[in-house]
Amino acid sequence: MRASLLGSLCAAVAIAIVALPVAAADVPAAPTFHEDVEPILQDNCQGCHRPKPLNMSGMIAPFALTSYEDARPWAKAIAKAVESRVMPPWGASEKFHGVFRNERSLSAEEIETVVRWAKSGAAAGNPASAPPPREFQGGEWWLGEPDLVVKLPEPVWVGDDVKDWQPNIFVELPADLLPRDRYIRAVECQPGSDRGVHHVVINTMEPGEGNAIAEVTGKLIGGLAPGDEPTLAHEGYGMLLKKGTTLRVNMHYNKEPGPGTGFYDQTAIGFFFYPEGAEVKETITAPIGLFDFEIPPGEKEWTVGMAQTFDRPFTVLAMLPHTHVRGVAAEYVAHFPDGRVEQLLDVPKYDYNWQISYEYPEPRHFPAGTRIEVRMVYDNSSENPSNPDPTKAVRFGLETQEEMALGWMQWSWDDEVPASATGGGR
Repeated sequence: MRASLLGSLCAAVAIAIVALPVAAADVPAAPTFHEDVEPILQDNCQGCHRPKPLNMSGMIAPFALTSYEDARPWAKAIAKAVESRVMPPWGASEKFHGVFRNERSLSAEEIETVVRWAKSGAAAGNPASAPPPREFQGGEWWLGEPDLVVKLPEPVWVGDDVKDWQPNIFVELPADLLPRDRYIRAVECQPGSDRGVHHVVINTMEPGEGNAIAEVTGKLIGGLAPGDEPTLAHEGYGMLLKKGTTLRVNMHYNKEPGPGTGFYDQTAIGFFFYPEGAEVKETITAPIGLFDFEIPPGEKEWTVGMAQTFDRPFTVLAMLPHTHVRGVAAEYVAHFPDGRVEQLLDVPKYDYNWQISYEYPEPRHFPAGTRIEVRMVYDNSSENPSNPDPTKAVRFGLETQEEMALGWMQWSWDDEVPASATGGGR
């Protein structure tokens, strides 16, 4: 009996030893930087995280991720950020994965790869297996060198005592800079300081209008918002910039006041034009908004709704919800003339520091009679860590501690024919 037991034990050990290589083969090898992680960082992170990061209204990536030496010290922080989906910054719900052309999000498989890499020791791997380095357009601009660059006429001093300030600055475009009408495909702003330029909004005045009129009128042609990188408009769509135009540049400076916090700013504006003779459909950028509302103190989920019915067929290129620090969610819903209802955008975790424009990969057409409803949700309670004063009722206002409810959209009218403006360029 003893011999039988010993024989059975030996057989079991032999089976286990034979089985070991098979079990080991079933366990995937730990990811390495060059083979597995670097391609993910190139596609989703290096646009911001590069040796000379570009200013996104103060949202400057604090470190580069363009090499193993750059990324290795931050491996655990990177894993934590992607696992919690804090990075890459993207507000749309999972339902809209793959819907917008500028999506910044990782798949579940990509997240798992980064997390496993960090937890397994963050190995470098074989440099020969690395993808070719990502090439950036270079210079100081996201989109490459603009066709025309203008600056604020003089440096603006933002004093030590300033906390929240929004001056309007008028910039004339002389004939030698803009001798003829041009169609714009993109506008990019470059803040003159990274210390407190929160956003920039650029409107045009028609030639001959006075500054007083521009205070309440004008066409929005571009700007800068926290976390929203500039992109080229869809091919064949753009904005007309007329010769003799004066720009009204609304600057928003926001910082903590105190000795030594003042700075000078002379923001630059870069214009990217269509080539001479290009046929372009003019776009409109305007909000579906509400300017008369009040959020009671202490309310955790307060909804503000607004809507617009379009009496002509139109084409939507992009949507950008905008609130201030109490905003926590946003939604766009289309009600079609035939009774259909479709959710166009759902942002369940809106973040004031990442105001993202959600761009369709192809312009989307809507029939006349379509009603677009926009809903914003606010948290005015003490549970909102960004809330400056949960005991205060909040109304519409320009300053950060006030609120806004603006469902921005970029669209064009389908029944307007494309036009052309003269001029060289891209």
